[in-house]
Amino acid sequence: MKKVIAMLLMNIFVISPAILCKADEQKDHICFRAIDSNKDGSVTLQEFEKFFENGKKKFNEADLDKDGNLSHDEYHSILGHGSS
Repeated sequence: MKKVIAMLLMNIFVISPAILCKADEQKDHICFRAIDSNKDGSVTLQEFEKFFENGKKKFNEADLDKDGNLSHDEYHSILGHGSS
């Protein structure tokens, strides 16, 4: 029973979101969505540093408009994935 519940939870929280994000990858890359924890469409320094150790310099370089947030395009400019 524990295996079934674990598999179900894994499907709900890991596999399903990855499939949905992958399908819409041209709009929002899965990495951006994962980092944008509050799902407001931008990544703050605090969100960024959860995934990138010592990322303040990289974050500040990518924040082209210096508003303290990374847009989807700004985020992808530092990762080289391009933008949509």
